[in-house]
Amino acid sequence: MKKWNRKEICALLIESGEVALKHYEAPSWKFKSDRSLVTDADKEIENLLAGHFDRPNDSVYMIGEETVGSKGEEYISSALGETAWVVDPIDGTAPYAHHVPTWGVSIGFMQKGRMEEGAVFLPVTGELFITEGEDVLFAKTETVKGKIKVSDFSGLKVKKLSFSDGGMIGISQSVAKRGFLDLRNPVQAVCCTVISGVYLVMGRYLAYIGTVSLWDIAGILPIVFKCGFKGKLLSGEEITLKVDTELYNLSQNDPGRWRLKDQMILAPDNKIIRCVTEKLKNNGKQVAG
Repeated sequence: MKKWNRKEICALLIESGEVALKHYEAPSWKFKSDRSLVTDADKEIENLLAGHFDRPNDSVYMIGEETVGSKGEEYISSALGETAWVVDPIDGTAPYAHHVPTWGVSIGFMQKGRMEEGAVFLPVTGELFITEGEDVLFAKTETVKGKIKVSDFSGLKVKKLSFSDGGMIGISQSVAKRGFLDLRNPVQAVCCTVISGVYLVMGRYLAYIGTVSLWDIAGILPIVFKCGFKGKLLSGEEITLKVDTELYNLSQNDPGRWRLKDQMILAPDNKIIRCVTEKLKNNGKQVAG
C-alpha cells in the first residue's frame, strides 16, 4: 500500500483488532531480550500488516516493533527516505498479556522521514481515531461474536485541560518506576502510549510524560499535533513530525535505537509543558533512556 486511504486503514485496524480479541482471553506470551513481553497476537498482527505494508520492490517499507530488528541497513535507510508504515501491533503488550484493557493498535504513515498520518484503534473500548489530511476523525465500534462493526465517523471532539481543572497526568512505566513528579495533579501509568495520546486530546489527561520509541508514537503524533497540542523533550527540543537524528536515536549500534533522545512531554500548550519540565528537572531524578 503506497498511499493513506482511510477506508483501507480502518479495515486493517478492524482486522487487527479481531485478531487481538481472539487471543485476549488467554494470550500466550514470552520475554524478549529487553525483558519486555511479546504475545502471539503481536506477531500475528504484525505479519498481517506486513502483508500490506512491507513491499520493498514497490519502494514501500514497514518499521514494526517486532520485525525491524531483522531488517538490514539498506532497508532501514530506504524506509527513512521513502514511503514507510510504522506500526505497533499491540501497544500496551504487558496489560494485554494480563487481560487489562489498556492497549491498542497503532499505524503511522511516513514519507521522506516525516510522519504524515496516523490512526489508533482501542478494541476493548471500541474507540477508533484516524487522521485524514488536517482532520482528525472518530468512530465507535461494536463487537459481536468476534466481528467488529464501525459506526459512522465524525470529527473528534477535542478538549484541552488546564492546571486549574486538576487534570490527571499520564506517565509511562519508566517514569513511574524511576521518576518523580512534584505536582499535586493525580498521575496514572497505563503502560500504553497510544491510549495516553488519544485520551490527552479528548481531555481525559492534562499531559503525558513518557520514554518512548518511534512505533509507540507514530500513530498518535499526527493526531495530537493536528488537534493543536504541543510536544517537547525534557531537554527542551520541540517534537515535530520529522523522524531524524535531532530527536531520535537512529544509529545502528545504539542500544536505544528508535527511541526519542529524552523523555517526551505532550500537553495542550507550551506553558503546561514548561511547568511539567520544571517539576521534573528540579527533583533531579529524571529518567534517562
